[in-house]
Amino acid sequence: MREAIWIRLGPVTGVLFFVLLLGGASIHGYPNIRPSDSQLANWLANIDLNTFRLGIYIEALGILLFIPFAAWLYGRLRQGKKDSSWPAITMLVASAGWVASALLLMGAWAGLADQARKGLDIRVAQTIDSINQASYDLTSIVLGVAVLAAGVAIVHGGAMSRWVGWAAITIGVIDLVTLPFGIDASPAGILGYLWLFAVAVFYTFRSARTREFVAGPVQQSVATN
Repeated sequence: MREAIWIRLGPVTGVLFFVLLLGGASIHGYPNIRPSDSQLANWLANIDLNTFRLGIYIEALGILLFIPFAAWLYGRLRQGKKDSSWPAITMLVASAGWVASALLLMGAWAGLADQARKGLDIRVAQTIDSINQASYDLTSIVLGVAVLAAGVAIVHGGAMSRWVGWAAITIGVIDLVTLPFGIDASPAGILGYLWLFAVAVFYTFRSARTREFVAGPVQQSVATN
């Protein structure tokens, strides 16, 4: 019974992870990438601290939901015909590392917003913004490693369609290649999130269809008896 519930809830947490992550970010907002002094000063001056904290809280909840989703994905990857334990474990460890680093990054942004209303020097603000951007690049590559490892597990073990695995491998490699230029140098930075969201949505609806298929014959059998 518990396993059946977990199979259903696991991918749902992945959907919520994506929704809350984007929802929280859209609420509190971020400054422009590598902003000028005037752009950053204007962004800091217009921060509503309560709204910013709400957005950070929602985004942090989304980040935490990646933990149960990664655990579900790990179990799914281990269901292939061949043993894919090492890439699956790599995916799980990288996912845990991403959650820890992403939460620290949320704290850094919250601290910057809190100090903005206290007359923060623009050079200090620029330094913190640069550190946060560099930290985001590093968290993205960790997520890229998680997606890459998931792709290797899929291709090797066959727990999902091979094209899904090759897509994950491609996205992971793109993250690794684009890191020296900044993960936001191209729209490729969001591809890892989209892959995870697509997998979560597919298995959310697949489990729902499976329940309907199983319930149908059972109901017919009861009616016949």
